[in-house]
Amino acid sequence: MILKSFVKTLTQTLDWHKERCETFSSLVLGLISQGNVQHHALSLSLPTSSGLLKSRLERIRRFFAYQEIDYRAFALAMVLAVFKKVPKMHLILDRTNWKFGKKDINYLVLTGTIGPVTVPLFWLLLDHQGCSDASQRIHLLKQFKETFGLDCILSFTADREFVGKEWLSYLYNHGIPFLSA
Repeated sequence: MILKSFVKTLTQTLDWHKERCETFSSLVLGLISQGNVQHHALSLSLPTSSGLLKSRLERIRRFFAYQEIDYRAFALAMVLAVFKKVPKMHLILDRTNWKFGKKDINYLVLTGTIGPVTVPLFWLLLDHQGCSDASQRIHLLKQFKETFGLDCILSFTADREFVGKEWLSYLYNHGIPFLSA
């Protein structure tokens, strides 16, 4: 049932062909159910008509090779597919980093918590090690504002590394209810 709702919302929001929306929806739901981003695991979520494992893997590869994804539209479609309208939510900003071989990967992520569910909505790959700056944080909140509006924010939480006059002034001037220690 949720797959049909998700496909319908994606088709309307992203303006993709229905089959691409079905593939994408299956991959997202597979990611949630499998807890794994490897293509072999995600291939299990594709409809059984997709054929052999090799065919499923090729379908996933082609999808990601040729499909441009509007992540703002996707975030909206994901929330609308589950909640039917934009709900009130708690926002959390955090940074995650790890190494892939010798390469440092450093993401700034804005998540929304709705009830017991926390979903990454917007993210930014930082091109350096360490903390983000105010302009990068503001960029993520502007994406949120343009997609969902600010009226749906119940609270905003971030670690103590996210400080600075420009940043805190932005939160205050836009009426974003933030928690401070």
